[in-house]
Amino acid sequence: MKILVVEDNKILRENLIFLLKKFHYVWEGANNGQEAELKISQSSYDAIILDVNMPIMNGKEFLKKIRSAGKNIPVLALTSDSMLDDKLEMFDLWVDDYLTKPFEIEELIARLKSILKRSDKKIDDKKEIWKYIVNFSSNKVFEWEVEIPFPYKQYLIVEFLAKNQWYPQKKMKIMEYVWGEAEENLEFDSTTLESHIYAVRKKLGKEFIKTIKGIGYIIE
Repeated sequence: MKILVVEDNKILRENLIFLLKKFHYVWEGANNGQEAELKISQSSYDAIILDVNMPIMNGKEFLKKIRSAGKNIPVLALTSDSMLDDKLEMFDLWVDDYLTKPFEIEELIARLKSILKRSDKKIDDKKEIWKYIVNFSSNKVFEWEVEIPFPYKQYLIVEFLAKNQWYPQKKMKIMEYVWGEAEENLEFDSTTLESHIYAVRKKLGKEFIKTIKGIGYIIE
């Protein structure tokens, strides 16, 4: 697995690279979005660890450019801003996950492994819900015949709830499915899931995923 680390803080970048080497990842580093954009044009990567606040070209500008160019590389964003609006903006730019600084090393590795993991349980079928079609084999959601683009984490939420339509699902079970960790190993703040749900509702409507108070969520 080859990881691109985009971080303007030299000490943090070197620490991240040391960590990746420890876990036997192949790595390359970039000081800013402009340098990272050049590297992506010259090589391929399995994932990107991306600092959001950088000089020359920040993380959001970089993401807009590579997504508009059709680059769907999984991205783990690093930000010092914990505001909900900022997180939602990153999700709209197809960030797969994010960490707010400061963060624990173990959590970064867990989240990196998660965005690198793609389900090997693909099934050749689809499900129609209202005017939407969830295609499990292609990992896509359509409104009639028009694709509604989703970052991978958000798609997995839709997939899990669609597969369990009419059955309320606990928040922890959804997170276990989406983040690929056993329940006893999950330590994510519930606002992470809530932020993703909010982003899905922005695209599919508030009533598509309903909240079941004290339990979790459901698609009816």
